[in-house]
Amino acid sequence: MSELHDVAAEPEGDAELFVDFINTRELTDGQPQEHLPDATALRSWLYERNLCGARQPLATIDASLPAFRDLRAVLHDVTGRIADGKRPTAGQLKRLNAAMRDGLHYHQIKPMENGNRFTVAQVGDELAQARAAIAGSLAHYLAEHDLGRVRVCANDGCRWRFIDRSPAGRRRWCDMRTCGNRAKVARHRARAREGRSQS
Repeated sequence: MSELHDVAAEPEGDAELFVDFINTRELTDGQPQEHLPDATALRSWLYERNLCGARQPLATIDASLPAFRDLRAVLHDVTGRIADGKRPTAGQLKRLNAAMRDGLHYHQIKPMENGNRFTVAQVGDELAQARAAIAGSLAHYLAEHDLGRVRVCANDGCRWRFIDRSPAGRRRWCDMRTCGNRAKVARHRARAREGRSQS
């Protein structure tokens, strides 16, 4: 079924769109936190990234929420394997390809209401296109970038995915001010306890 919808423009390929999407489910002090608990939150997230229009019906988004969560799980698993120095499995690649294929669309020109100007719109399932854009951002990253830069935060209470853009390529934490600092404080406290127990 083809649907015509209003979209500002084709979303630009963002190498970190997949990272942003994965991290919508995160660990905070080891406890899972869901940042896309419902259709309203998902629509806002997609709209902020030009992946859907503001008028996308919540019922339609709610029906597609399981597909978005399934995609997020695949992206999470693939980036975890890459961070461990492994390749994505054939099954994972098949699921990424399916998400990209399901988002196929074409463009259509049509006159605006006054008849003097025209607009170009995408035709197709907007939410499938959004999933394709997210999956495609990982696919393009895999094909075009250094896979050794895909990281999982070393803080076991966080585990965020991130791209290491440091010059040396040795970054361990998603954010040095939070997770890195916590790790340093924990090491300091462990050394202090060890010092006291030896006294």
